[in-house]
Amino acid sequence: MKKITLLLFIGLLACKQTTPQNAKVNKTSEETMLVTNDISEQEINSKNMVTAISAKVKRYDEEPLYYLRIGKANCIIEVLVNDMPVYKSYELSNLASPLRINGSILKSGNQTVTVRMYPVGDLIKEDYDYGETITQLGDASNVRIKVIRLDKQGAMGLDDEEEILDHQSPTKNPDGEVFAGTGLPFYEYSFEFFAKVPYDLSENSWDDAADLRTVDQDVLEQKMLDYYKTFLKEYKKGNEDFIAQMYFQSFYVQAQAYYKNKEEIQEMWDEHLELLNNNTIKPQPIKDYEMVFYAQGGVAFLRHKNKEDRFYRNECTGYIEFYRGDDERVRFFGLYLYTPKKGFNKKDFRLIMA
Repeated sequence: MKKITLLLFIGLLACKQTTPQNAKVNKTSEETMLVTNDISEQEINSKNMVTAISAKVKRYDEEPLYYLRIGKANCIIEVLVNDMPVYKSYELSNLASPLRINGSILKSGNQTVTVRMYPVGDLIKEDYDYGETITQLGDASNVRIKVIRLDKQGAMGLDDEEEILDHQSPTKNPDGEVFAGTGLPFYEYSFEFFAKVPYDLSENSWDDAADLRTVDQDVLEQKMLDYYKTFLKEYKKGNEDFIAQMYFQSFYVQAQAYYKNKEEIQEMWDEHLELLNNNTIKPQPIKDYEMVFYAQGGVAFLRHKNKEDRFYRNECTGYIEFYRGDDERVRFFGLYLYTPKKGFNKKDFRLIMA
């Protein structure tokens, strides 16, 4: 049987927009519920989610999309945008297509790209049956990232690309031929670029989240474990309405950031519906994990601790195995969690999928 890995990264962002002009607001004893088209977030279900999100997404005359063209040599890498993970490559090969990153751009302004570089280890030996284990970055280790912009309203061909920035990893000599991190087992650097987008998704999102590093870490860990286990349990049960509510804000943010129409939103949800109706789903035990933080401490994540196994490295410990035909597959969920800064209480807080 062939094992295939499917990555689910929808849950990178979650936020509540300021109330639209046509929205109604109902006050309850516990919280304020945003109602759009007479559907509150607590009333979201599998049948009405796509319509509700489509009603909230705004379209614009210009709809800029930002991408990264990433190339690397003599290293493996991880890339973050605004301190949220967007890409990892633990192979010698390079990314063929540009990487879209609007999902990590919450509003116009300077955006920060962070690159983490590691030695290639045994990759050369594994791929070519020669060479040694490489435990340090070398003179020729290099990362080059081009930031490009396209307009979704345009033709979106190669001729329509606008290059915003062409950035090279730091070097220690004027000719730019010797990598600045030569001899190190790990090197991290960041650079910025300016992005102009017509939306603002920053309010009440992980951009305005409470710092989870300040709470009791045992309490936080238990809350996260409860969240992960409940999510996997309901996914296994095929509870479409529960999963729709869990993903509603994340789907909305992704739909707005990428200017999706109703048909495109439906495609996003159909992918889940297909899997939710798969009776071979097996949630995997949550074990051998470590808690890490992103977004300057605003987002917490439970990931596999094992860094030697590239299959699990940096993946979410909340995942399932299932069959599609004769193929055994794996799906890692993007269960990045945060709590809003507004009304934050260190002893009693609610986690939301980012």
